[in-house]
Order: sequence, then C-alpha cells, then structure tokens
Amino acid sequence: MKRFFQLFFICVVFFATTIEAQAQRITTASSTLNEDRTIQILLPESYAANPNATYPVIYLLDGDYNFNAVSGMLDMLADKGELIPNVILVAIADKGTQSYRSYMTPSFNEQKTPDNATKFATYLAEEVKPYISKHYRTANNHILVGQSIGGLFVLNTLIEKPNSFNHYIAISPSVWVGDNAIVKKANNQLKQQNDTPISLHLALGDETRMGQYDFINYLDLNPSANLTWQFTHYPDENHNSVGLIALRNSLKTIFKGWHINERELATKTPQSIIEHYAALQDSWQLKQAMPNSVAQSLMRYHYRNQLVDNVPEFIASAINILPQSSQVLVAKQASYAGHFDSPKAALTILKESESQHSESISHLKAIAGVYEQLGDSKNAQQYYKKALSVAKNQNAQQWQLNILAAKIN
Repeated sequence: MKRFFQLFFICVVFFATTIEAQAQRITTASSTLNEDRTIQILLPESYAANPNATYPVIYLLDGDYNFNAVSGMLDMLADKGELIPNVILVAIADKGTQSYRSYMTPSFNEQKTPDNATKFATYLAEEVKPYISKHYRTANNHILVGQSIGGLFVLNTLIEKPNSFNHYIAISPSVWVGDNAIVKKANNQLKQQNDTPISLHLALGDETRMGQYDFINYLDLNPSANLTWQFTHYPDENHNSVGLIALRNSLKTIFKGWHINERELATKTPQSIIEHYAALQDSWQLKQAMPNSVAQSLMRYHYRNQLVDNVPEFIASAINILPQSSQVLVAKQASYAGHFDSPKAALTILKESESQHSESISHLKAIAGVYEQLGDSKNAQQYYKKALSVAKNQNAQQWQLNILAAKIN
C-alpha cells in the first residue's frame, strides 16, 4: 500500500542518474524522534545563477522510493517546461517499511501523549522546515506530499497542525484505516480550525476501497473559509501509477497562472504581464525570473508594434519591478537586437550586464554565441570555457556540459 509513483515517464529514466547525483543527502540527529534521520535535497538547476531568487519547497514522503520519479517530472515541469515556478525538493527518507508505516499511521486513540504520526509531523515542522529555511533560499510556500498511508499522514497533519504547510497533497490516502477514523477526527477537530488559508488536493486512481469519498463528503458538508480543496479521480490509473500525474496536476493548480499560453500572451499588454507576475510572486511569497516564453513575448510585442525605441526604458522598468527577471529580459533584448540590428548591438547589451550574471550559464553562452557570429573565435572560445567552468561548478546536467564541451576546440 505504501509504494508511490511506480509509473516512470521516459524523461525520468533519462534524467534519473544525473539528477540523483545533483542532490544533497543530509543526516541529522532528530531531538523529536530520538534517532538519526536523513533527507535528500534537490535544488533547481538555475539556483546558483540567480542568487536573490527564492523557491517554494516540496516535502516528499517515502522520499527514497519516489525521488527519481518526482525529480525527473519536476525537471520537465518547472526547470525546462516552466509551467510552474522552480521549486526545492526535499525527499524524506525512510528507515524501512515497518518504521515508515509506524510514523505515517495515526493511532486514533484518545491519549494524552503524542502518537508516532504526531511526532513525525512535529519533526517535519520544527526540525526539517527550519533546517531547509536556514540553509537554502526558500519562499514562505511549503507543500506536503504523500500517497497511500503517506496520504493518510498528510490528512492527519492537516487536521492536527494545519499551519505547518501551505498546501497539502494527499494521493489515494488510506482513509479506510481504523474504519475511516480520520473522518471522525476531522469532524471533531478540523472544523474548529480558523487559521491562515491552506489548500488540500485529493486524488484517487481506480481503487474502490480507499474510503476517500467519506472524507470528501465531510469536506463538502463542512465548508471552511480558510480551506480550499479539490478532488480529482483518475479512473485510468491504478494505485501505483496515479501518483506522478496527480502530483503534476496538483502543482499546476497550486501555481495556476505562472504559465500563460502564446494565444493569451498575444492579447495582453507588456505592462499587464509585468503586473501579473508581480502579483503572483507577492501572493505566493516568492522571487523568481518570469518564464522565457513570456520574456520573448514582451520583446515580440515591441518589435511587432514598432516600439523598438521604447525597449530600453521598458526593460529598466520591468527589472525594477521584477529584479529576478533581469537576465532573461536582457537575453531576449539582446537576441532581438542581434537579429534585427546587428550582433554588435547584441554584444553591447550582454556585456553591460555580464558582471550581474557571471554565474549564469545561459548568459555566458549567449556572449560566446555572439562572438561566434562576429567571427571572433578567440573570445568565443574564452566564453564557452567560462560557461563550461560555471556549469561544472554548479554540477549542471550532462546535456549542458555536452553542448558546451562540443563548442570548445
């Protein structure tokens, strides 16, 4: 029952080895659990390139089993697809099946001392979260994810410690445990909560005996102003395969609005787009660069509407509002200048901000590419080597290293 995300997309298999090598595995002594505990941390690929950016954090239960699948999915969803903001992944390691089930399963007995599930929730909230926030640039946006018995733990944590996380994702939770005791517990405790806004995302595969509809019925009959929830049924997925698609879709819902498709972008003004991303980042309490496709649409708008002379002023204004978008906006400005004006114009734009983006692989690679266009092989080689050195220092994915290495004579 515990195993989660057995369905691996092809991309997961392709990226698994490299991504796992990029992750940091850390073991600390837990004062709450009185034992050593291990977590695995994966930072976004662009983490080092934008030193002022902040990131939501996903806390993934049954972490060792699920890490490769989820990290591969996030690589395509966030890093490359840019459908959601980049996130930090924290996979919570297990200590064997028996220990995992013990910590994930609430006792549902009326007792004065905390049970193992409550202790583990305390460990996450009071030890893991502070550790991650202290050592990494986190946004105040935290997501707890679990499936099956881990999904039951997610629901129990939502009921007992609702302010521990901003979003709760429970995939095929084992509501049936204790004769649906979690429903009774919710009825006794959850409706009494009146805390900050949180969201719950429920999902179910083709299972017929998980008891989840009883919990949904409770939510439906007891609306809360501070709890928003959604339920998605995946009848074509089984208990093992539902995890990855459910998590992907839940994250897209949580971060709805980050991706704007091209047709919708074409209907918006540049100022409205800047205001849109400023509002999202304020609401989600994060600081990140806008997606590449959005920056490109901003340049396209100015060139199509013969507003090229307004571009420098617009870029300066946009960076003032969204400073983390500096590199992507400058890169698109240079790209359009290089195409419609000259490579020299593009080089001037890129070089002016080189010191700000010296840790950006894409910025250094762009400078090298312009030197190539100008026939300056010496400087092109110098910048490709710089980019490769930065990529190695940042433990970039192999495809990045291959592209850069191929450019060096």
